[in-house]
Amino acid sequence: MNHQDELPLAKVSEVDEAKRQWLQGMRHPVDTVTEAEPAEILAEFIRQHSVAGQLVARAVFLSPPYSVAEEELSVLLESIKQNGDYADIACMTGSQDDYYYSTQAMSENYAAMSLQVVEQDICRAIAHAVRFECQTYPRPYKVAMLMQAPYYFQEAQIEAAIAAMDVAPEYADIRQVESSTAVLYLFSERFMTYGKAYGLCEWFEVEQFQNP
Repeated sequence: MNHQDELPLAKVSEVDEAKRQWLQGMRHPVDTVTEAEPAEILAEFIRQHSVAGQLVARAVFLSPPYSVAEEELSVLLESIKQNGDYADIACMTGSQDDYYYSTQAMSENYAAMSLQVVEQDICRAIAHAVRFECQTYPRPYKVAMLMQAPYYFQEAQIEAAIAAMDVAPEYADIRQVESSTAVLYLFSERFMTYGKAYGLCEWFEVEQFQNP
């Protein structure tokens, strides 16, 4: 199942327990006939998290119960990067850590959205969503979508973030627009004019129902 725009972030504890045991086994290897390579273990661990809708922070591998040594982890991650068998394993750098995901199960945009949620940077998350929507489709972004997956922001959080963005220079391109029925949308002036944004939100909320 691909995570594009709608799947929620799952808890780490819900991911396959076998992979947890594999990672722990890296610290205490046992003699087995077909023992998996450490790089393969890490890659599969990341892939399972992606299927569950999660990014994997680098710190996860360094912390209990895994406690992989820093030097060993750096070597393993570099080997994954250089090996074509793991071409789907991608890294995204946030302000707090590096995060890994599999492109087989998670899009780059979903990963970027998830990163902002994990790091609790609501303003940046909103700006990313709005700019992506305006550039890609293009269409304004319905504010109510921020209360759904993967964000689940509360109304008060959204209102506070929008108010903060209104006076922050780095978000000067993010503008508000309402339909005639008072449904709030956001758009980016980098990719869309006010008139275009208004016309589209009016179509979404009013005109399409008048002209089926």
